[in-house]
Amino acid sequence: MKTLVILHGWGHDKAYWQDFIGKFQDTDVIAIDLPGFGEEPLVNSDWGIPEYALWVKNKIAEMKLDTVILLGHSFGGRIASFIASENPEWLKGLILYGSPSIYRPSDRTKLKIKVYKILKRLGLKNQKPKNTELQKADNDGLGKVFRNVVPFDQTELLIKINVPTLLIWGANDEAVPVTIAKELNILIPNSKLVILDGLGHNAHLENLNLFYGTVKNFI
Repeated sequence: MKTLVILHGWGHDKAYWQDFIGKFQDTDVIAIDLPGFGEEPLVNSDWGIPEYALWVKNKIAEMKLDTVILLGHSFGGRIASFIASENPEWLKGLILYGSPSIYRPSDRTKLKIKVYKILKRLGLKNQKPKNTELQKADNDGLGKVFRNVVPFDQTELLIKINVPTLLIWGANDEAVPVTIAKELNILIPNSKLVILDGLGHNAHLENLNLFYGTVKNFI
């Protein structure tokens, strides 16, 4: 039997997926806490996407799963796409949802980085651009992980994915815009993009039934 394994987004944990899991009757569905989130302790503060991917693969081996569909949301999608690029034998399908698997900083972000570099050269490096998500990560002991994860680009890896892939995106996703989804759709060979009208970055919480139906049809 196929098992749907869910990798949650940054700042979330498996609890955010319990209502979704409860809708399945004939499919095994497992959501796991990633290290540093929920009930799973942080293993190493220097980890990036490759280390998290290895941890997930070991977890799946421990659970003795041999027919898996990976569903990765946002941060979890980065990890899922990295695993899929390695094409493990047990992976039969991939669902990437609001996943910034390619690094395409906005013009605003590029400007902030440029300003920070100028300030640093002037000896004013403590005047860092404010980033509330980064500040929270620092407070949670995940600052280094955040810095490793955000700029990690998988453009050259995505073309190696062989399994059927579903891309689910909220049309109003401001965290990871639809332009990213469209580029992923081009890069990943056997992929299909479904855009959910009126929904944002957390579509599974905003319209559970629509999100469930989209995933169920793919499975």
